[in-house]
Amino acid sequence: TDPIVPSRVPFNNIKSKTPRTHIASSSRTHARTQQTNKQTKQTKQNIMGRASIGSFGTDFATRHWLSLDVCGLLCLTFSFSLHVFALFASAFTLISHHVLAQVLYGTLYVPFALLALWSLYAASTTDPGAVPMGARPIPANLAAESDSIVTERDPNRGGMRRRRGIRRCRKCNDNYKPARAHHDSVTGRCVVKMDHYCPWVGNAVGIKNHKFFILFILYTFLTACVSLTLLLIRIIRCEYYVAPPSNGTGTTTTNTTNNNDIHDHPPHCNPNHTIVIMILGIITLLFFFFTFCMLLEQTEAISTNISKIARMKTRSGLVSHPSEYAPVATEFNEVFGGEHPSLSWHWLVPLPVKFPEWATDNIMGYEWDPTFDAVAYQEPASSDVESGSADGGSERSGLSRQASDASGLISVEDSSSVPAASSSSGAAVGGG
Repeated sequence: TDPIVPSRVPFNNIKSKTPRTHIASSSRTHARTQQTNKQTKQTKQNIMGRASIGSFGTDFATRHWLSLDVCGLLCLTFSFSLHVFALFASAFTLISHHVLAQVLYGTLYVPFALLALWSLYAASTTDPGAVPMGARPIPANLAAESDSIVTERDPNRGGMRRRRGIRRCRKCNDNYKPARAHHDSVTGRCVVKMDHYCPWVGNAVGIKNHKFFILFILYTFLTACVSLTLLLIRIIRCEYYVAPPSNGTGTTTTNTTNNNDIHDHPPHCNPNHTIVIMILGIITLLFFFFTFCMLLEQTEAISTNISKIARMKTRSGLVSHPSEYAPVATEFNEVFGGEHPSLSWHWLVPLPVKFPEWATDNIMGYEWDPTFDAVAYQEPASSDVESGSADGGSERSGLSRQASDASGLISVEDSSSVPAASSSSGAAVGGG
């Protein structure tokens, strides 16, 4: 008899032993896991930057504003320390035994240095104009905003999309986002008229502390100018530019017996101060050029009343309307406040910025009262407008799905993510 040969069944005829229902169930489980991971990632992004320790921080509930970013705190400490070092180093090394140097130090350097430190403290601890939770559109603008077209980043599909409704910030838990506000990733808040994030003051620069930032770099520049003058007086008096006499063998000699010789180091030319004076000179030169460039850059913000980010977006064509970031009023300066646009004494004093009462809400771009609920503002049902999504679907303005799955409302991506993060560009420019 012929040997029994096992029959060969084609591979494609072998049926899977895994039930189709099991495959479908596994696919649904995998999809739910991916969705959960995505929502967890989005939640982490929402709280990125916002932190608090006790009553200090940048969270919505904190009472005292202070950015707890480690890099910002280190740079802030460094800025403060350099000013204190220069203040005392100049007193001990540059003004002894010289009346003119003492007069310049007492009447100019000390006041400028104290004003610079005061401005630094105010710039770092003042709320830059963060939009509070529960802020609402100004009633007069609600209808127009609800019917406006908002360009936003699509968090699900990537790219940009357009929809109809008021602006919201997904990173701020769908809180209302005024037209001139930009999200700062370091502090984790939307800041009205944000100019940039400055690590040297450890804070975002916005509508409420832009004045303090400008005064800080102004008075730092003035202290550098006075310090350079004191250094020049020291160099002339001690004749550092004169080479010591040579004895003909290649070595220098110093007459230690004749107290009238210029190289006998008079009391005001103590050689032990040389290293300190060199360090002070390097710091002064860095401060001088650094703050001079920053002041030139900030003159445009003062003259136009438009922040750096707004100017960048306008020049890049990323605004839907040319007047979107335009100044609200011309009766006063939006950086320094007051009642008129011309220079006044309060411009030079680091006091809180005050706007005319009739213009405050328009300047900030929102309406808010401590009695408002600390939840994202919801538009009236009559103002919700259907709009087509990127794939032709229809979605509505309101809270994001991660905040309320049942509502079927869309999320809004922060528009300040374009162009290339103001915080990094500001920090690279120096001063922010």
